[in-house]
Amino acid sequence: MSTGEPLLEVEELRTSFFSADGEARAVDGVSFTVCRGETLALVGESGSGKSVTSLSVMRLFPSPPGRIVGGLMRFYRDGAVHNLVTASERQMKRLRGSSISMIFQEPMTSLNPLLTVGEQVAEVLRAHTSLDRRAVAQRTIEMLARVDIAAPERRALDYPHRLSGGMRQRVMIAMALACNPKLLIADEPTTALDVTIQGQVLELMRGLRDEFGMGMLFITHNLGVVAQIADRVAVMYAGRIVEEGGVAALFARPRHPYTRALLRSLPRLERGGALRRGKLEAIAGQMPSPLDLPPGCAFAPRCTFAAPRCTPAMPPLERIPGGQAVRCIRWREIAA
Repeated sequence: MSTGEPLLEVEELRTSFFSADGEARAVDGVSFTVCRGETLALVGESGSGKSVTSLSVMRLFPSPPGRIVGGLMRFYRDGAVHNLVTASERQMKRLRGSSISMIFQEPMTSLNPLLTVGEQVAEVLRAHTSLDRRAVAQRTIEMLARVDIAAPERRALDYPHRLSGGMRQRVMIAMALACNPKLLIADEPTTALDVTIQGQVLELMRGLRDEFGMGMLFITHNLGVVAQIADRVAVMYAGRIVEEGGVAALFARPRHPYTRALLRSLPRLERGGALRRGKLEAIAGQMPSPLDLPPGCAFAPRCTFAAPRCTPAMPPLERIPGGQAVRCIRWREIAA
């Protein structure tokens, strides 16, 4: 449960990638807060800027060509405030893995195939703690058991290829939580898993979040997953947040046309559990290139509610009653 105490504050973050073709504005003025004990989900199509936002927080994007060109990122730890934009690489190495951890999308490519999973969990502990060899080995087994891996002593000796996708993702979670981080960033952690295992992993992550009292930034394109794990959700499009609010409120009354379109594209069940018949609604068109963003509202070329006044200038992110925020000048007409 959220304490309301800020853990991570991001203000007007701008991250660009520079090439011979020009500046690609992957993240273009993103602001959000993650509090202790809560989960904020960043949602949007591929290319919306979700993963680049998370990599910006960790400062893990390739530089060059990537660079944070504006904004602030404040991380609060033990009464101290760390500016993640100006922090040196040495300071970031101290924070990564110990205070801020990340779970990546595909565990098979994130885990080292040449090391046992136990060695990989132990490597995190050796890098960020002063535990001796015996204590590291004990903590490794404890963490594998904590993420519900059966026979952890035996599994610690296995190489990643011998584990299922769900088991590998559990190992990644064990590595991320080994040093009791304050903030966990999860980038599409359930994408490669089947629905049953996905549900188990989400339940595990929710329980560990509550147990450790950490904040979580959860990256996904799946609104169904958001409903299961998040407290608040921020919808991203073309590098910007276009709608934000509590999960229940946003699902019940989406204000932005893009959010409405995403929700209409979800499979729905009839009463009794039967899948509703008919074609799923698709969003026409494609996400604009970050090298050539359109003027005004970036969603206007795909929006069924677009009007001439949508294109001259970018709409502000307007705070509205109920704790939601929306970047659309026509949201009142749409909601009516």
